[in-house]
Order: sequence, then C-alpha cells, then structure tokens
Amino acid sequence: MEAEAIRVVLEQAFPEAVELSVEDRTGTGDHFQVTVSSPSFDGLPLLDQHRRVNDALAAPLGDGSIHELRIKTKGTE
Repeated sequence: MEAEAIRVVLEQAFPEAVELSVEDRTGTGDHFQVTVSSPSFDGLPLLDQHRRVNDALAAPLGDGSIHELRIKTKGTE
C-alpha cells in the first residue's frame, strides 16, 4: 500500500485535520507512521484518538496491507 492512499483515507475521515502526514517507515509499503492533529480529538483521551484512526484504516489493517501502524495524534486546543 502506498502512503498517499493512506493519506487519502485519513483526509476523508478527518477533513478538518490541521496536520496530517503519512510516512512509509521501511520503504516496503506495509510499515507506516501517521500523524493527525484534528479538532475532533479535542477533549478525547489518547486511546480514543488512536481508535478513531484505527477505525478509519480498518480495511487495510484487516486485509494485511498495513502490517505495522504507528500513530501520533493530538487535538488543536
């Protein structure tokens, strides 16, 4: 899977994001680090923020397209 495809999925899930980046950590197309800063995370515990990202990427995580996913999230407050 390409980082740009993940970015598109996350942009659709978090259209209000003020920061969104996807990095292919190994160049193999299955180990990624994503960073999302969104007002939709304001007031949410970190675990719930990460769950929302995992939910948005459920399909590629489920079919093995993403083998490893590192997530960094924060609100905008």
